[in-house]
Amino acid sequence: MISAVDLYQAFFNTFDDCVFVVDVNTGTIFDANAKALEATGLAPEDLKRLDVNGLLRTRAGDGIGFKVGAAFNKMALDDLLLVSTGGFTIRVNVSVTRIECKQSKYLVFIAQEVDKPQHIECIAPDTADVLWSQQQDFPTIIGQSEKIREVCRIIGAVAKTDATVLLQGQSGTGKEVIAAAIHMHSLRGRNPFVKVNCAALSEMLLESELFGHVKGAFTGAIRDRCGRFKQADGGTILLDEIGSMSLSGQAKLLRVLQEQEFEAVGSSVTTSVNVRVIASTNIDLAKAAADGKFREDLYYRLNVFSILLPPLRDRKEDIPLLIQHFLEQHSRNLGKEIQAVAPQTQAMLMEHNWPGNVRELENVIEHAAIVEQGPTLLPASLPINLTKAHLAENDNDLTAMLGLREKLILFERQVLLDTLLRANGVKKITAEMLGIDARNLPYLLRKHHLGY
Repeated sequence: MISAVDLYQAFFNTFDDCVFVVDVNTGTIFDANAKALEATGLAPEDLKRLDVNGLLRTRAGDGIGFKVGAAFNKMALDDLLLVSTGGFTIRVNVSVTRIECKQSKYLVFIAQEVDKPQHIECIAPDTADVLWSQQQDFPTIIGQSEKIREVCRIIGAVAKTDATVLLQGQSGTGKEVIAAAIHMHSLRGRNPFVKVNCAALSEMLLESELFGHVKGAFTGAIRDRCGRFKQADGGTILLDEIGSMSLSGQAKLLRVLQEQEFEAVGSSVTTSVNVRVIASTNIDLAKAAADGKFREDLYYRLNVFSILLPPLRDRKEDIPLLIQHFLEQHSRNLGKEIQAVAPQTQAMLMEHNWPGNVRELENVIEHAAIVEQGPTLLPASLPINLTKAHLAENDNDLTAMLGLREKLILFERQVLLDTLLRANGVKKITAEMLGIDARNLPYLLRKHHLGY
């Protein structure tokens, strides 16, 4: 039997008009139908959390003036611009209806297209600069620090060009997110965005993966295969971890970058493509080139426009926003309602050095969301390695804050959680790993309010 959720989704997607559900308390998109995703060119995860004032604009390029907590039931907004990727806008008439569900309040925006999509430059002078503002319209980039604002300004400048971009930064700083933002805000935004992890490709597989092969080119080539560059024709290709590519692979890549053409493995037919290249690396390519580990000519070809992503420890003022973003995301995925972060939890997260950067922070929040049973994220739900590091770095401060008993209880809970996770929640295995009688484990779980 079809579920109520499936029925809602099916009904939601039957609308021929764009439908956006907006959270009254935040002014951000909560949900959107298939037509809205098609019109904006955005993926669901990118469209959600986007400010409705950035999505719907007046003909002058201003936001529609929606205010958080706006108190109205129905209204109509005519002759607006719906912002889409690739430098396009769509003229729409919008009707707005207020709904309430489980004590939450939402506004349903139904946008009816008036004209076909038009390029921004064709609509009004200077509209492009207004709509593609250098400090907004990047829904997947979370942060308000000066360093991340500078990155957004750079993206705004380079996205509209076809220049090759080199993204440099430590592992976990969000290079793939930045690459996706550049693509989606370029004139290629409606075309393919293809990602290639160069570190995962052996030298023998590299040429076939990037350029494809024809049937019979080698043992196991039982059919023609289209390579990644051909898949990305008209769009953008991201060469992730480019620094790990072999020197012979680099030579083959250089020709494609210079000539935009290649031959599939086993074929003599030259294929031409129109592809924008974004490369990313967590190593110093200039030093690698000087040491002979990376082709110097390829480095200069890639380094047309370079963006250096700051490590998380250099933009700690963004941590609260990132915590909230990941907490909402993982709480929703887990079907939980964790609505707040305890002050001590936030203090511990702010003090951590984050060698794994944003990726490490997301993993920590996901772990904490899994084990937390209440509406507030408590320190005891954080991974044991982070708690241990905090205890080691702040022993004097914590001695004043926590007594021996509290410390022992916190440590016991963390050991229990860590063992449960390693045992995949199997109680018998958990008891064996802890070296205790399995009959005593339920007592420990109840003692620490763990719902296993």
